[in-house]
Amino acid sequence: MLKKNKPAKQLPFIIALFISISLGASAQIAVNSPYSRYGVGDLVNRQNAYNFSMGGVALAISNPRYVNPYNPASNTAFDSLSFIFSGGLISKVGKLKTDQLSEKTNFATLGYLMFGFPVTKWLKSSIGILPYSNVGYDITDKQNIPEIGNTDFYYKGSGGLNQFYMNFGFQITKELSLGASGSYMFGKANLARFIYFPDSSGMLHTRIDNNIEVGDLYFDFGAQYKKAIGHDLTLGFGAIYSPKQNVSSVENFLARTYSGSSTGVEYYRDTIESRIENQGVLLIPDKYGFGVMLKKKESWMIAADYSWQNWSKYESFGVSDSLQNSMQFSIGGEYQPNRNAVTNYWKLVTYRLGFRYNKTYLEVRNTQINEFGISFGASLPIPRSLSTLNFGVEVGRTGTTASGLIQENFIKFTLGVDVWERWFVKRKYN
Repeated sequence: MLKKNKPAKQLPFIIALFISISLGASAQIAVNSPYSRYGVGDLVNRQNAYNFSMGGVALAISNPRYVNPYNPASNTAFDSLSFIFSGGLISKVGKLKTDQLSEKTNFATLGYLMFGFPVTKWLKSSIGILPYSNVGYDITDKQNIPEIGNTDFYYKGSGGLNQFYMNFGFQITKELSLGASGSYMFGKANLARFIYFPDSSGMLHTRIDNNIEVGDLYFDFGAQYKKAIGHDLTLGFGAIYSPKQNVSSVENFLARTYSGSSTGVEYYRDTIESRIENQGVLLIPDKYGFGVMLKKKESWMIAADYSWQNWSKYESFGVSDSLQNSMQFSIGGEYQPNRNAVTNYWKLVTYRLGFRYNKTYLEVRNTQINEFGISFGASLPIPRSLSTLNFGVEVGRTGTTASGLIQENFIKFTLGVDVWERWFVKRKYN
């Protein structure tokens, strides 16, 4: 008789266990960076273990065993009878330092959760949740102001933006595929500022709370072209485009004066300004990206990406910011010694290496805030399956100590699992 082949029994258990672990990790603030108080926060780089360990290259890459959400056209590489689950955790340890001070930081959080599957032979899809930006900082700036005296400026923020996405890849010809992605961008940022006069009991202090909540649709598009150029060699190109988009937002703004007591209780006196349930938009500017890839079948692959975004046009509730246009360049690759090895497990492992350089959208005190990272990682095959356990490590630096700024040296870790299962198959049992 004919029966439908059932997915592996362990798949639902793996997914449930992973989500449970992820929820516990994601309860923490996902960044600790003073630079995340600007713009929409600290923009999240490509951090699924597959792309992360190759410097973030993604735009020209497609692989039937991995979900690549950064170019929807890559979905067309999925097997028409397969189902893919991909999830990972991110952690980071770092050291913030100035010319005089230093502080250690660390966090762990849910990095990504994605599913890839076929719709038809020429249409493939993926769905998942990814972080877009993170906000997390706690800063005290002590100054002595003439005719006022000692003054403490205190800044505190938490939150960020996420994307729940669904994208589609369309196989147009054997070489060309196109893609489109629709996301629901959501999240909130809780931002607070304090001006405190520690040496004066007669002066009123100031507290400003600015809470912004975001929820709206966001779209981007992609294309990939691949061409065989020799024996087992493939040359590929990729491109993405995100148009300028207004993302609906709600702002609650409240500025108050207060006096303090010896017990630390705040007594609020006057409201300076308030905007409650103020409707507005965040203008997310247009973005372009291009990639190239050269691959030898079942052996090695090398790729490079360049992306640019017009952050100088960013606006929040109709107000322009002082952001600069951003740029990222990435290069990376992978190597698998012998896919058909039987006795040597380590020849089945895929090894990855990469480098990235970011010109961020921040310019503080006439100094550009840049970031770079060197990454490496591997995919460890799970016996008797096409699934893999993946890890990636990135060592990098953000910012500088010049002009009294803050520099962060960091190490990021990604641990993920990519479960590949063959579904939708009918088999005959004797």
